[in-house]
Amino acid sequence: MKKLFFILLVTVLASCDNVNVAPGPGPLVTTKDNNSYSENKPFSNPTVFMGSDFGNFFQTMYKLGDFDGMIEFTSSQSINQFGKEAILEFYKNELDFGYDIGKRPLSHNVSGDIITLNYESKIMATKKIVRVNVIVENDSCKIVLPDNLKNFPS
Repeated sequence: MKKLFFILLVTVLASCDNVNVAPGPGPLVTTKDNNSYSENKPFSNPTVFMGSDFGNFFQTMYKLGDFDGMIEFTSSQSINQFGKEAILEFYKNELDFGYDIGKRPLSHNVSGDIITLNYESKIMATKKIVRVNVIVENDSCKIVLPDNLKNFPS
């Protein structure tokens, strides 16, 4: 009986070597060449990291009151346009970003360097689509604020 079990075990292990496993859905990445989201490499998508996505990461900083961290993850073009003090004041006193935006973005669009993450949210018992614009700067994903700060998130 032991010999039969050993032979069966060796046969099973040997057959596993020839199994072709289709790659499952992996992280989506941006490639500058064709703006596609198709590669499957670790850390290749800057909008997905630490087991979450950038929109949820940014919202967590808001919920924790980490406004300085939010400034660190705000794009330089937004900081140049509005100034750190105005953005910090907006984050602290005017931004309403405490609602559930969903676990993952439903979809994303790429327009030039800006990636738009689309979330299905429930705001006051109403389903809405929330769009968060991000850009990759210095290998980090950062928020791009709209021309009117009160429209963030749109």
